[in-house]
Amino acid sequence: MAAWFSFWLVLSGFSVTFLAGDKLHRLKSAAYDELYSDARHAYSLEKWNEAVDLFEKAIADYNHEKEVKIHCRSRCRDRFKASSSHDLISDFELDYYRYTIYSHKCSQQCREKYLGKRTKVSAAVKNDFESRKTYAYLQFAYYKVGRLVDAARAAYTCTEIQAQDKTMAENVHIYRKMPRVEEAGINSLEPTVHQENYFNAAKLYEQEQWHEAIQTFEEALKEYYIAYENCKTMCEEEREQNKILSRSGLFGVHVDVLKCRTRCPDKLRKVKGIYVRNYLARHFNYLQMAYYQVEKLWEAASCAASYLLFDPDDDTMIDNLRFFHHQLGHDGIKITARRDAICHFKETAIERKLLQMADVYMAEADFDDSDTWFHDGKDDEPEDVNIEDLMQDEENVYSLEKLWGLGPIKKESPVQNPQDVVKFDRYKGSRILMTEKDLNGTARVAVDGMATEEECKMLIKLAEKTAKLGDGYDGRNSGDKPFSFTEKETFSGVNILSATKAALNKRAPIEEVELYFNLSEKVRHFTEDYFQLETPLYFSYTHLVCRSSIVDPKSPDEEFHLSHPIHSDNCILNRDGQGTCPKRSPAYTWRDFSALLYLNGDFTGGEFLFANFDESIQAKLKPECGRVVAFSAGLENLHGVAGVREGRRCALALWFTLRKKHDEAQRHEAWNIFKMAKEQKRLEQLPVFTPEVATHVEL
Repeated sequence: MAAWFSFWLVLSGFSVTFLAGDKLHRLKSAAYDELYSDARHAYSLEKWNEAVDLFEKAIADYNHEKEVKIHCRSRCRDRFKASSSHDLISDFELDYYRYTIYSHKCSQQCREKYLGKRTKVSAAVKNDFESRKTYAYLQFAYYKVGRLVDAARAAYTCTEIQAQDKTMAENVHIYRKMPRVEEAGINSLEPTVHQENYFNAAKLYEQEQWHEAIQTFEEALKEYYIAYENCKTMCEEEREQNKILSRSGLFGVHVDVLKCRTRCPDKLRKVKGIYVRNYLARHFNYLQMAYYQVEKLWEAASCAASYLLFDPDDDTMIDNLRFFHHQLGHDGIKITARRDAICHFKETAIERKLLQMADVYMAEADFDDSDTWFHDGKDDEPEDVNIEDLMQDEENVYSLEKLWGLGPIKKESPVQNPQDVVKFDRYKGSRILMTEKDLNGTARVAVDGMATEEECKMLIKLAEKTAKLGDGYDGRNSGDKPFSFTEKETFSGVNILSATKAALNKRAPIEEVELYFNLSEKVRHFTEDYFQLETPLYFSYTHLVCRSSIVDPKSPDEEFHLSHPIHSDNCILNRDGQGTCPKRSPAYTWRDFSALLYLNGDFTGGEFLFANFDESIQAKLKPECGRVVAFSAGLENLHGVAGVREGRRCALALWFTLRKKHDEAQRHEAWNIFKMAKEQKRLEQLPVFTPEVATHVEL
């Protein structure tokens, strides 16, 4: 009995008091606001059957009115487009004003045809329907007339929007335990179709029903785009309601419409009161895997590219796209995002940009017509998918290069065999030492002759003058102890910015710093050329490092050790268990290729190692002056460094990225400082000019 009384309190907590003297009236064709008022009055008088009937009619009329408005506006827009296609009006503004007036009159006449003439509904009443407060009343009225299944569904429908309503959530919980409800099940009385399809498709995906999942996800996308169009159409109501016709007022009306449109994606991604991150993009994530499972690689690749429109920094999807690109072949194939995704992305991005410009530029009379967004931007260097791209119509703008944030496409390599790259003039004197086959792996190479003995000695001297213990890894230092990967060595280094500042302050010869720049550039170009990359590499980090042994190599206890543990350069080895390598922070996930230029070989140990997951060795490489090892930075090239048992080992360590946005900023800063240092030296070397002054006698 106590439990039942508690249930009554929870359910009846939503009752509203009305004046008893109010007379209940009914109209044959009453609008939803009138029906709603009558329904609440019947509710307050505990006339439950009458309240149920009126609430149902009010909700039905509200939905009907919305459908009529969408239908009328869409029909009027289509009719205007059809009539305008044969007109000779070339004035864009005149045509737009004509459409504004036509749309208002046409949609008004259309609405009156289906709905009759109606008065304006108050904002409070509209909010009750939009927030589904109407279902909160209806669920209790259903309960009182014994329609428990309907009551449960009405309560659930309310919680879909009002997820924070704990009382209603508790009601749903109570209803679920009732026998009739448990048997019939609880579902929404106003299902959001695109969300229903999405969750149904996700279930099919989890059950590995790939074909059914694909079909349902595609239906979910279609319903999403329809819902988006309907949301935009309803935004036009804002323009109709604003009657201010002054210059600023008219502008304000259109900005209100634009604001309403930019809120549509957020409305559509709100699930049970929670905004789901990347809601639309998730469809393409599921689809790319489902298409892959049914061996439709082109469709899978296109979905992966579509996902990256909305989340361009997702490293996993970038890797997937690279995989699809590799599987489909490299003979000029260009993967593009899906047309539906491109159109939606362009439209929403332009809306956001226009609203931003309206807020910034139109606030004051300082509008800058030179804003590059208003022009085609063809001379600008694209970075990621930027706004200049959005203004172009060609679908191939959204190719994989732009989606990855890569630089411009390079010209086709003049060589067919990568090993012939060393014949280029810029690599004169070089020769391929070991190929993939020799190194027992993929995407790896070793080459000799990339630096002369004199150049190696110059960089070693630069390291002696400028390198600091633990430099580049200061964040890992423990107390006063400099960073090192092993207790048996010291580790010192200098990055390119520190070296350049040393040259500016005359602590290092400018020629050595210039060589630092030139040799690192040479290795970058070689890596691009040998692996025949379609887009340029950018520096991610540049580091001149030396390791020195601090143990007695003749000690009987001295055994093999690792100077640098086995690792990958862009994922965390064994983080999620043996054999895994997830690409997430703190890994430098954007690194795509790596290279090392060795400066000496007069030490014991210190071999470069390619390895397996279990740290067993695939291949060893003995460092020598001018020797370079280059490789892709993923888990396919796990590597480490054998411990230096005697002497000092120096190398120029380089990491590269294909994504321009991760281009090494400090390298650009260093280059500017280098130019300053070079100019400073030039001025200092100019001969001192002593003017000849005439003597007193000559005067």
